[in-house]
Amino acid sequence: MADHSTVNGSEIPVYNLKCIDLANPDIHQSAAVLKQACMESGIFYVINHGLSEELMNEFFGQMKKFFALPMDEKKKLFWNQSLRGYRPPAQAVIDNKTQQKG
Repeated sequence: MADHSTVNGSEIPVYNLKCIDLANPDIHQSAAVLKQACMESGIFYVINHGLSEELMNEFFGQMKKFFALPMDEKKKLFWNQSLRGYRPPAQAVIDNKTQQKG
């Protein structure tokens, strides 16, 4: 459950960032934390994943380059029938019963 904070007169939810530790021998606990993070905020942080800092930096660099592209370029990679590809912010509806926009 989120706490709330007021910014510029608007109330916004504030979530604790869930940390998933892949070195934790209790896989059920890690799965429960992951599930909770996905259901509450959709955001989590993974540690002890075995990826090098160099590889992560390369990934984030490529991600920044992609998101800096003009929308026309990103549209070339729109979701396909397998639900793979780019989806602009607020364009995905995950559960139309509970979610207004995604």
